[in-house]
Amino acid sequence: VAAIWLAALAAILWSPDLISGSMHEHIAIAALTDWFYAAIATGLVLMAFGRRSRGATRSLWMGFTVAIAAIWFAVAIASIYAPSFVTGTDPTTVPIAVFVAPIAGTIATAFASVFAAGSAGREEELR
Repeated sequence: VAAIWLAALAAILWSPDLISGSMHEHIAIAALTDWFYAAIATGLVLMAFGRRSRGATRSLWMGFTVAIAAIWFAVAIASIYAPSFVTGTDPTTVPIAVFVAPIAGTIATAFASVFAAGSAGREEELR
C-alpha cells in the first residue's frame, strides 16, 4: 500500500501539467485524478491480503508485494517522463501518460490482486 501512495505522490508532484488556452493555464491532472486510482488500487490490495490464508506460501505474498510495487513504480515513471502531446498555434500540451498510466496501473493491480487472492484459496483446496 505504501508503494502505491508513494508512486502516486511522486506522480502528483512531478508530472507535467495540462497546458491550454491563450493564457497557457496549467491544470495539474495528476493531482486531480491519481488519488482516486491509488485509492482503488489500495482497496484491491487490501482485498487480496484479506483473503490471505494461513497455508499460503510466503513467496506468493512476497511476489505479490514486489509486483504491486513494480507496477506503481512504472506508473510514476511513465507519468513523470513520458512525452506530452503538443498541438495547435497556441500550443496545448496534453500529457497523455498522466491520464493513462494510473488507469493501467489500477487494472494491473486488479489482475495481480485477483490472482493472489485466488491462489491463496487454491492452495488450501490442494491440501
